[in-house]
Amino acid sequence: MTRKQQRNGTRRAAPVLTWVLLTAATVAALTVGACALWLPDRAPSVLSAPSVVESAPASVQEYSGTQQVNVVPTVSGNRDLLGNASGTVTENWANGELRSGTRAYQVNDRNIVALHTATPLYRDLKVGDKGEDVRSLNDELGRLGYDSVPQSAEYNWNTGNGWRQLMVDVGNSDGVAPEDMDMRLSDTMWIPEDVVNVRDWTAVQGSNVQAGAALGMVPGGLVKLAIRNGSPSDKERTLTVFGVAAPLPAGSTEITDAGLLAQIAATEGYQGKTPEERAAGMDAQLTLNQAIQTLRVPAGAVFGTDGASACIATGTTQSPETVPVRIITSELGASLVQPEHMDAKDVHDVLIGPTLATLRCG
Repeated sequence: MTRKQQRNGTRRAAPVLTWVLLTAATVAALTVGACALWLPDRAPSVLSAPSVVESAPASVQEYSGTQQVNVVPTVSGNRDLLGNASGTVTENWANGELRSGTRAYQVNDRNIVALHTATPLYRDLKVGDKGEDVRSLNDELGRLGYDSVPQSAEYNWNTGNGWRQLMVDVGNSDGVAPEDMDMRLSDTMWIPEDVVNVRDWTAVQGSNVQAGAALGMVPGGLVKLAIRNGSPSDKERTLTVFGVAAPLPAGSTEITDAGLLAQIAATEGYQGKTPEERAAGMDAQLTLNQAIQTLRVPAGAVFGTDGASACIATGTTQSPETVPVRIITSELGASLVQPEHMDAKDVHDVLIGPTLATLRCG
């Protein structure tokens, strides 16, 4: 065979070898792919069955109870002030304001006392009389510091003695006689609050007045502020509305103190809102007067919830210990609770997970 024939044979063999190698590589790849598809996988260790978390850390946290709330006002309508005496006005002390237990004006040289009672006075009273008007009079005399029997619906000697003391203090000297313990309706003017602002007052000196006639008007005003959907607390709190701090006794969710309400109503924040905006509710801040120590636990650690009462569990899953708690608040997946029979500092871990389903609370 000549060299030329050898070279031609070599050229013809090269493509054949190339195709053989490509065919072998393709068969190998297909075999590997088939194995990948049909042979069972071995799970990586990271995908093995997860372990069950059965406990979580707990920590002590001071809680001041500061929260934003919405308060809803109650506003009264305009009220007429009715006189109970007829005659000529000989003196007048109403100067835009009337305060319970003080003289308002004078008719025929007899001083008239402004008086706020829960039930308006509507008749003369004497020892032995009974009724809700008497109870209200006893309560107000007691509040003003005079002799009385608060909560009693009977006009007894103490009531009469307290009334006589009030008459002396407002300048009705004929009430000094020990035997004069009767309350005369004509000596009084009922006012709807302890302190009221008065408009359109007509009982000026020299004018003639008739019993039952309106002598002035108390404009409608703020008489209550209540926390919308408020929950009472067994702790004393402070409600701050437009910069005015109002104390909330334990168990209370509303402000009814006339003086505090007057301060709130006089603020620029309150005055700057329309009646519709006020009725929709106003922002306020609620804070505990004294911070309390709580236990911060995962929300999932609390079980057996009944209102503010619930339980948590400590110890181990083999020997769990149920701890009654009071729920203070919840925030960001955690609950702040107070253990009832142990110090929060003594709890370091709490149980979570399936174990809690086997426990009873209470």
